[in-house]
Amino acid sequence: LSPVTNAAIGEVVEATESDADEAMTKAQLAQPDWNKLGVDARASLLERAAESIEQNMQALVSLIAIEAGRTLDDGVSEVREAVDFLHFYAANARALMTDPLLLPGPTGEDNQLVYEPRGVCVCISPWNFPLAIFIGQIAAALATGNAVVAKPAEQTPLTAYRAVQLLHEAGIPTEVLALLPGDGERLGSRLLAHPALAGVVFTGSHDTA
Repeated sequence: LSPVTNAAIGEVVEATESDADEAMTKAQLAQPDWNKLGVDARASLLERAAESIEQNMQALVSLIAIEAGRTLDDGVSEVREAVDFLHFYAANARALMTDPLLLPGPTGEDNQLVYEPRGVCVCISPWNFPLAIFIGQIAAALATGNAVVAKPAEQTPLTAYRAVQLLHEAGIPTEVLALLPGDGERLGSRLLAHPALAGVVFTGSHDTA
């Protein structure tokens, strides 16, 4: 009997620990200007990215099916969810960050609640929702003025690459959003130990966590 195998669907250059350090440092330097851009401008860029992802639905669905083994119907749902995430976080960031929230002043004082970004967020996503969860994590952090270093699942780097490419084309600066494909344990340990780290968004198993 002869084995039956699928053909290679692409190639990926895995990031090194040095790449991780460089991405974190660049993100830390770029984050203040990204925050100064203002919530409305950031939200508009995310909405532009949503339009681009929707326009590229057919290619993304095919890529998700080939790389992650998802059905075409699942791929369509995932693209729609990614688009929804971008619009959702854009709208909520505008609502929360455009003006200070006035709070009660029981003794006549002026109390205001102001939301500020944390800094550099590392986003670690799973293989089984390679676009929707990946985009959702990134969109929430970017909308609120954080820079992002994204570490996709080792099994689905091509989908992550295409998603980040579309976000960059929509106007998200490359220093503000970096993609680091590669070994989760090796890169994760390096990213989580970096002094620039201000927050982590993670979806995955207990073992991976």
